Amino acid sequence: MTDPAEEPLALLLLPEPLERFEHAEHARDLLRAPRVLALEPPRMSWGRIARLPDSLALGIGVRQARRLRLPGRVRVALVYDAGQLALAQGLQLRWEGTELWRAEAVVEATAQASFAFAPADAAGLGDDATADAFTRNEPLWERLEALGIAEFRD
Repeated sequence: MTDPAEEPLALLLLPEPLERFEHAEHARDLLRAPRVLALEPPRMSWGRIARLPDSLALGIGVRQARRLRLPGRVRVALVYDAGQLALAQGLQLRWEGTELWRAEAVVEATAQASFAFAPADAAGLGDDATADAFTRNEPLWERLEALGIAEFRD
């Protein structure tokens, strides 16, 4: 049996409470997996933290990542807002091998940021109103399954 502290987790770094989040459907679909957790923003918003000098913002992100008490090991951190890059970097430093996924809205800002990480693909939020969230998230679900975060039974 796997040690609970080593169970793989995915963290959705929400820029605002889920109830007010523009892409709540996208997040709720992923949250159906028991090892996908949502992390709502701290009292001092990540937008304000992002305006600090990079080294100070990164220090706050590392400290926040260290303080998190989670029921497993973070394997994926999905960033919805460029202001969360400091926390994402902190998560990657705390849990070596953490994959950082960026929502499409963050891709351009991430490319311009001084934080150095480059996930292979953006996590598509998609504008296709005809497709449900599960269909749009299918590549994400496949990767979550490969990492042992989501399980599908035939």
